[in-house]
Amino acid sequence: MPPDLVPPNPKALRRIAVIIPYFQRERGILQQAIRSIVAQTFTAPTEVELLIIDDSSPIPALDELADMELPPWLKLRTVQQSNAGPAAARNHGLDQIGPDIDYVAFLDSDDSWAPDHLQQGVGALELGNDFYFCDSAMPPSSLFASLTLFAQGANEDAFEPLPLGGQIYRLQPDRAGQFMVQEYLCQTSAVILRRRAMSDLRFEERLRYAGEDWLMWVRLAHSVEGICFSKLAKAQRGEGINLYRDAHERLGAKNLRRLMSMVLANRLMKITPGISAAAARLTDQRIMILRREMAAILLHPRVYQGLKNGEQRRIILDAYRLMNVSLLPLWRDIIIRKMRWHSPRLDEAIT
Repeated sequence: MPPDLVPPNPKALRRIAVIIPYFQRERGILQQAIRSIVAQTFTAPTEVELLIIDDSSPIPALDELADMELPPWLKLRTVQQSNAGPAAARNHGLDQIGPDIDYVAFLDSDDSWAPDHLQQGVGALELGNDFYFCDSAMPPSSLFASLTLFAQGANEDAFEPLPLGGQIYRLQPDRAGQFMVQEYLCQTSAVILRRRAMSDLRFEERLRYAGEDWLMWVRLAHSVEGICFSKLAKAQRGEGINLYRDAHERLGAKNLRRLMSMVLANRLMKITPGISAAAARLTDQRIMILRREMAAILLHPRVYQGLKNGEQRRIILDAYRLMNVSLLPLWRDIIIRKMRWHSPRLDEAIT
């Protein structure tokens, strides 16, 4: 066992805050998430403070909570805010947690946990780590199944097993930041953090439609002491309102808005303190890919259908402002590729 992995005191009281940003249009979704918290099992004395940040949800959180019975170890608080998006809601929750909280877990309101999620994650953090995440079930597969970091036989020297069972590993500290920039490794409901490791770090509220969580994990990966993970899917993705998933109609204005958010997220990643030159180059490459995709959407007539909609019109204008002078060269490249034609060199054109 590495010297910094000190076994925890099994009798010490652990205090965990769980933050749920809530905005849903369907009844019963929040109740499912809370039931998965109620079902948590622990091997050490534990208190959980549940903070539900109602982001002006069409179905109020209090309506969902009216008939729910909670165990004595689970304390519930609801906080109302004007609609500001998931980043602002999580930040509001972080600002509300008590000073005695040791760990912070996040759960989206349409997701759920396996019964041992908190126990396993906190157990891993108690071995000298600051940042824990697990795989997320995304039927019929899972998040890790799509990642190169966890591909069969790849990067096995990048992590070492922890003495906990449950396929829990620790990322090599000198490579954790690079891996976190390279891929979106952890969905928000799969993350548990040591509270003191967060300090005053908060989610970027400008990234309202995509990338706010990925940027947060990149910033944490370059500042915390230890990052560990479980290869088991202890978080389950739901089917409620999700601003990222709901924006995947490729030729829609919402997808443009998502892509603009991801451009900003990558620009902010690039200036993360401590980021390597190689990781910074990755962000530049992603920005170029994102901008090319935006140019392709703006070239297609379908995106301009429904321009009478004020929100859609604003999104398209914002996209043009972001692309600026680079749009025409990108359009030219896209058209040439589409036609499978390359413009002749000057000497060929003359002859």
